[in-house]
Amino acid sequence: MSVKMRVMVIGSGGREHVICEKIAQSPSVEKVYWVGTAPKPELEKIKVIWDINVTDFEGLANFALQEKISFTVVGPELPLTLGIVDYFEEKNLAIFGPTKKAAKLEGSKTFAKEIMRGENVPTAEYTRVDSLEHGCNLMDSLGLPLVFKVDGLAAGKGVIIVEDKNTGKEELQKLMESHPDQKIFAEEFLQGRELSFMVVVSKNKAFPLVPAQDYKRVYEQDEGPNTGGMGAFASSDLIDESLKKEIMDTIINPTLQGLQKRNIEFTGVLYAGLMVTNKGPKVLEYNTRFGDPETQAILHLIDEDLALLIKSCINGEIVQPKISQKKAITLVLAMDGYPGKYPKGIEITKCKIKDCRLYHSGTTYQQGKLLTNGGRVLNIVGIANELSIARDMVYKDVKNIDFEGIMFRRDIGWGIDKSERNKDN
Repeated sequence: MSVKMRVMVIGSGGREHVICEKIAQSPSVEKVYWVGTAPKPELEKIKVIWDINVTDFEGLANFALQEKISFTVVGPELPLTLGIVDYFEEKNLAIFGPTKKAAKLEGSKTFAKEIMRGENVPTAEYTRVDSLEHGCNLMDSLGLPLVFKVDGLAAGKGVIIVEDKNTGKEELQKLMESHPDQKIFAEEFLQGRELSFMVVVSKNKAFPLVPAQDYKRVYEQDEGPNTGGMGAFASSDLIDESLKKEIMDTIINPTLQGLQKRNIEFTGVLYAGLMVTNKGPKVLEYNTRFGDPETQAILHLIDEDLALLIKSCINGEIVQPKISQKKAITLVLAMDGYPGKYPKGIEITKCKIKDCRLYHSGTTYQQGKLLTNGGRVLNIVGIANELSIARDMVYKDVKNIDFEGIMFRRDIGWGIDKSERNKDN
């Protein structure tokens, strides 16, 4: 009889919650150790570890050795860009994620652009911003709308789209002041349909997962500031086979080949944020881990044992995962004020859904009470054969959750373009 695996998942949030749940469903797994947060100190087959920080590599590695962890899964971007994979591999500990050099695809947009330019990967044109005055001049020379981005990690809040020069200078100044130690660059504004395209990668060989659409703006009809994501839907028929092949042939594989030319091996998840334009798909950004909140929907549409899938990926033995034909929707429940200032410690007075899955993104459990502990608090996920059914399930179940200041978009899954959502609303 084979020995069952023990798995550690690093990171606190809805993404890590669903990863823990899916891995725990594997018959080959004995225990999942979640270094993060949870609605209760203990969940079935999942043990929550509260006292190790996600950037405490020594503490995490010692725990992995002590508990005989079979492999570790890294959820958030920060430990990856700081080099947790390199640290674990030096200690012969199996871990799922890219090395520090490979994670620069997310950690440095300049590095990502250099890779893409070298391999002729279609992406938006960009230029470095030297000063506030230079940025204002670019608004004139390049025209509006114009995108300004922070070069490094910004938790989904490092992008502004300037559509009016009168307010653009103020917006750009705020972006620079909130990220004083990071480079800023201006990027061509791309028009089209946004698409989240994730692949699992084993030693630079990629296999696509289910495509998804993320809703980044805080308010309905894609208005308001960018967030980490207010919801998403995933479906295998969101794109056709021709577009999928084009994305793999012109974007994903060339990018991995560009890394290979620099002697950088990538294993983990590569997330391409794309804009499907009238000239084909172009890269908006790369992430080097599971996306949030897309993963909460996508993992329910992968007909595989997630633990064995990740293990095979680490070992270089992965094959194309089986994909379900069902549809899934994630709705993010946030605190009023997000992505700006918002209170914490608000009691969640009602939290019992009926037909969907519930994942904790920013909660804490204190003295027998479930409290808010972040801007994005909870995720509701509906899975069904039809997108409209999954959508109805989610918006019916949201009525069973309540806390002071609850905020959520009411148009997740209404369609790909605004006109369709306007018609249905």
